[in-house]
Amino acid sequence: MRSWLWLLAGTALLPFTLLQTTIPLAAWVAPVLLLRFARTTRARWALPALAVAVAVGAAISFRGVFPGDQIAMIAVGAGVLGVVPYALDGLLGRRLSGLPRTLVFPAADVALAFLFSTGEMGTMGHPVGSQVGNLPLLQSVSVTGLWGLAFLIAWTAPVCNELWERGFDLRAAGRSTVVWVCSLAAVLLLGGARLVFDPPAGSTVRVAALAPNRAADDASVAAGIKAGPRSAAERAELRRRYYTPTVDDLFDRTVTAARSGARIVLWSEAAAYDFVEDGAAVVERARAVARAERIYLQIGVVYLLPREQSPNVEIRAIMIDPGGTVVWNYLKTSTPVGDGNVPGPGVVPTIDTPYGRLATVICFDANFMPLVRQAGQAGADILLLPSSDYAQVTDALGQQAVLRGVENGMSVVRSARLGTSIAVDHQGRMIGYEASWFSSDARTTDHTMTVTVPVQGRPTPYSRWVGDAVAWLCLTGLLAMTAVAAVRRFRRTAAAEPDMATEPALPAVRS
Repeated sequence: MRSWLWLLAGTALLPFTLLQTTIPLAAWVAPVLLLRFARTTRARWALPALAVAVAVGAAISFRGVFPGDQIAMIAVGAGVLGVVPYALDGLLGRRLSGLPRTLVFPAADVALAFLFSTGEMGTMGHPVGSQVGNLPLLQSVSVTGLWGLAFLIAWTAPVCNELWERGFDLRAAGRSTVVWVCSLAAVLLLGGARLVFDPPAGSTVRVAALAPNRAADDASVAAGIKAGPRSAAERAELRRRYYTPTVDDLFDRTVTAARSGARIVLWSEAAAYDFVEDGAAVVERARAVARAERIYLQIGVVYLLPREQSPNVEIRAIMIDPGGTVVWNYLKTSTPVGDGNVPGPGVVPTIDTPYGRLATVICFDANFMPLVRQAGQAGADILLLPSSDYAQVTDALGQQAVLRGVENGMSVVRSARLGTSIAVDHQGRMIGYEASWFSSDARTTDHTMTVTVPVQGRPTPYSRWVGDAVAWLCLTGLLAMTAVAAVRRFRRTAAAEPDMATEPALPAVRS
């Protein structure tokens, strides 16, 4: 009966481990309790119960993010896949002992998350995102990427259960506890040392991150303008009524920011909307402003295409240098549910400037580690990350942005429409935060974040050499442990069978 209490406690913590309302400690404690339940309950009861627990946790975490039917599908998928690490711990762990036994669960957890990250969601909502406030711990991702920290968190569950099963006798628990404690201590000490001995230094640049005026944006959204074929007169009227007021305000604020010292001005994703047939006008105006104010200006524009079938929009980030030259016109790579956008080629642009090497991706793109790693491999110093969120996901997307910056040694400036704008240095320190979209008067707040950003990043082992090696190591290690467990089972089965060659002959029966 007590084991079911561990299930209930672990299930109660699961919604706080990913996506919304995250509690950092919950990511460490929930797997400990759920694994305790799995190890003390028969598998035929434990695995279905764990599937339900994971499904419930996923459904609560994704509340308000997707329609109900999609959340149900996500919950079912999470429930089915989420029990895999627990099942493998029971299946393989009983055939292993000592340190190897504790490695099955974290290796399976990381391998599963790695495979999932190649899908449409990337690493969005991964529990490691809840740890971005712990700066010493966070520095580990500059070496191993997200996967090393994910392994350490998941490894805590079997190590604690080993202690639990031995009455918390440290001597009986043996080497696995010592190795885990030493690993955690090393991560914290080395991370702390990096923060102390290699802080951001050198020159800085003033960056202004602009989201559209909320009142104008709300009016445009309320008009319900969809992509599709329209006459030139229809497009002109819609632009005049709904799009031009937003664009005018953005350019006015861009000039104000530039004259207040900003050398880089970044608009959010979907800051402006336009029809693709008329899109050159906004770009020409941006070129004139960048040239006149001598700034690097990146505008965020959604172009509506003249067709109703999805994909029917282009989501672009267009960078103009102080000479008025368009240096990149980046098309969003990822295709989040509901955006209906044409996917880009997946090539991250960079440019050398007096303020370091700049790079950009758009919003949901930051959930995909290999894509953002392109910027790290190119030696980018500052990642410009225009975004368009909503309340339920803005924190989770911000967490992923911080992880990508630390992984690749870049400062990140995230300008968010419908969400929270943030800026962090290459070690994850928060240097800018603007969260007024949902809490301020839409008529009087311009939703501008101005920050001073270090212009020099730091090349990291993750971006240069390691990449996803830790995840692949977990995957191959899991296969190796499966092979070892299978061999041991075969040997035990063979040893238990009678040897017919040496078995004494039965006495002859006389008739």
